[in-house]
Formats: sequence, C-alpha cells, structure tokens
Amino acid sequence: MYRFTRFITIVLMLTFVLAGCQVPTNPADENLRAPGQNQDLNKPGKWRADLIVPDDYPTIQEAVDAAQPGDVVLVKAAGGPYLEQVVISKDLTLRGMHNPVIQAPDHPEYFTVQESGSTWEPVVFAYGGTESGGAISGSETADISISGFIIDGNGRQPASPANRTAGILLRNVSGRDGISHNTVRNLGVGGRETIGIMVYGDSRLTIAGNTVSDYERGGIGANGDGGAHPAPNVIIRGNHVTGTTGIGEAWAPNGIQIGFGATGSIIGNTVEDNRWAASPGSGDFASGIIVFEADHVQVRENRVTNSDTGIDVGAWSWLLPSADHVLIAGNQVKNAFSGILLESDALDPYSHSDPSVSHNLVINNVLTSGLPGGVGIKIDTVDTSTEYDPVALHNRIMNNVIHGFDTDVVDEGAGTIIHNRFKPFSGWQAHRIPSSRTGRLRHHMR
Repeated sequence: MYRFTRFITIVLMLTFVLAGCQVPTNPADENLRAPGQNQDLNKPGKWRADLIVPDDYPTIQEAVDAAQPGDVVLVKAAGGPYLEQVVISKDLTLRGMHNPVIQAPDHPEYFTVQESGSTWEPVVFAYGGTESGGAISGSETADISISGFIIDGNGRQPASPANRTAGILLRNVSGRDGISHNTVRNLGVGGRETIGIMVYGDSRLTIAGNTVSDYERGGIGANGDGGAHPAPNVIIRGNHVTGTTGIGEAWAPNGIQIGFGATGSIIGNTVEDNRWAASPGSGDFASGIIVFEADHVQVRENRVTNSDTGIDVGAWSWLLPSADHVLIAGNQVKNAFSGILLESDALDPYSHSDPSVSHNLVINNVLTSGLPGGVGIKIDTVDTSTEYDPVALHNRIMNNVIHGFDTDVVDEGAGTIIHNRFKPFSGWQAHRIPSSRTGRLRHHMR
C-alpha cells in the first residue's frame, strides 16, 4: 500500500510540474534571433537568424550587405514578393521562411566569371573572389547556403551585353547546407540561354531537393573551363527538373549537366520534358542528363522521361579530351529516341585531339517506350575531322532491360562487352556486337 501511495504521489507531482510548462508550437518573432550557430533546416530551431527580412531590412540585398560573415539571414514570405537581384560575396546562410518569392527585376546588373565565356544576368548570384566592373575573378572561396525560396525569372530574356540568365548562379562557393529546397521557375523561353541553377569554379556543393522549370538552355549544371581554373565537384540529388518540350526553339535544353572537367554525382533526380528535335535521329538534340567532357562522374537512380536522349555521355575533345570512367547505373528512361548514348565525335573545327568515351559502365538500367526509330543504347563514333579520330574503347553494357525501342543496341566502339536483358523476361544474352558506322547522331554545340 505504501508503494502504491508513493507512486500516485510522484505521478501527481509530475502532472503539476508538466502542467506548469508551456511549449510554444510556433516561435514568436523575438525568438527567431540566434545567439550564434546556424541549424539544419529539418531540426528544431531552423528559423533562428541573425538578421530578418523585412523586420530588420526591407530588402534582401540590404540585409545581405549588413550581415557579418557567417550570419544567417532569414527572409519571411510575408514581406514579398521581393523584386530584386540578390548578390552574395561573403560567408552567409540565406534561408527562406515559408517560401518567399525573389523575382527578377526588369534591369538587373550583369556579371562575368573567369571560368565562363558568357555574360550573365542572374536573379541570385553567390560567389567567392573579387569583383571589378562586374567581372569576378580570383581564387577566394565563400561558404554560402541558399534554401527555401521561390526564385522567379519573371519570364524575361537577358538584355545585351548579357547572353545568359540564371535563377541561381554560383562561383567558388561551398556550403554546408548547399542549395536546397528552392523552386526556380519562369526563366523565359524566347531565343536566349536561360538556366535554372549553374555552378562554376572552385565549388564544392550539394544541390538537393530543388524544383526547376521553364528554362530554355538548362535546368541544373556544373561546368569547368577545361582545366585553366579549378572545376566544381557537386552532388546533384533528388531534384525535379522539367523542361518546356520546346521542339524547334533556339536552344536544345539539357535537364542536368556536368561538363568540361567538373566532377560529381547525379543521383535520384526526376527529369522530364527535354525535347527539341522534331526528328531526333537526324541532327541536334536535347538530353535529360548529360555528362560532357568530364571523367569519373556517377549517374545513378534517376528517372528520365520524354527527352530526345535520356542520358548522354560525350566528348568532342573541344575543351577536354574525354568522358571516361562514367558510371550509369539503376536509371529509368522512358520516351526517348536514344535511351543511353555514349558518343565520341571528332569534329572540325572543334576537336583538338582524339576524343575518347571509354571504360564506361552502363549497368542495371531500365529503358522503355522508345520514340519511333529509337535506339535503346548506342555507342556512337562520328568522324568529320581531317586530323583526329574518335575513340570508344572497352565500354561495358551489363544487365540492362531494353524494351520498346526499334533497335536495342548499336555499337560503333571497340572491345565493348554487352550482357543485357533486351526484353523483359526474355532471358540473358551475352555477346559482342561488331562495330558499324551506321545510324550516327550529331548534336549541337554546348
């Protein structure tokens, strides 16, 4: 009896203590300020900040300019839409609360970065380095994270001298939280190069959980410059990228690209509607995912639907000689003219040595519902050069399911190992397919 009475007493005491505690479900504005450390978006305290827009400053750029290196700038949706261009050149976390909208102004400033030959009008531009007259150069890097925004390109085309716009442009940027959970939209289709998220320089980033749409040139990209400067190393994971299916537009769109010496992984993305060519087998084309003149890239577990080419690995020896040692594994490709294309093209005047697409592994992919005249997997060599020859050696095509294409595999390489399941439930076939020179595909300059 004594033990039971003591138990009841303890329970009552705990009840009274807990009843006196109040745990707020939504922090008041005065609780948003952080005494210091940035916190992960998915953990309690994610709204803590050093500066708040519009409470402390009416515009995002004013808050960014006032922030100290390492600060968290929190932007409330209630103060938007924010009609402004945002430029960040210091260590900073820029975080949206309830998806505030940053909309491109009518007359943004334009910039160049030394790793790109283009002139850019970005909506959000984050960079490390030094700026002089809009030109960004130097080896300095910045720790910058951007998350939780709707970035709207306002449907505008870049104005001369700019030839490209980007929802988010990054140069020499590394960030613990990366570029995550943003929506980049309405970038404009009208003859100029518009891109969702683009990365250059000495950048080490994860680009995850973003939704990108309404672009003419590309959804998400990471490009080097052929070796003159450090190139990005990126993880592009879990994004949803949707093109405009703009057959016959000025530019062929690529959903996700790693190119020109950049490295990294493209994992678990959904990529849709990157069509351009009315007859994809006869000329230039768009790609859902492209690895161009970049080695040791992984393309895994993506879903690619409705593209001229589902996954393209290629080299012209334009800036770099090869796209070798690329892993293409566990992807699903549907409604494409070429499901997976490995292309080595020696082209005058672009090639500067023998281009190579070699030692790549294509394994455990499912390719279905090809477009009329389509090829499931193609190793393609094109030679219009008077000096150089295309090379495609010792690629392996293993354990793929190919169904609904007019031709399962075309191999123009040498030493290719092919061991596929060409039709579901039709059994295994292990053999080499002899090289041929038929059915070549060409594509536009990237």
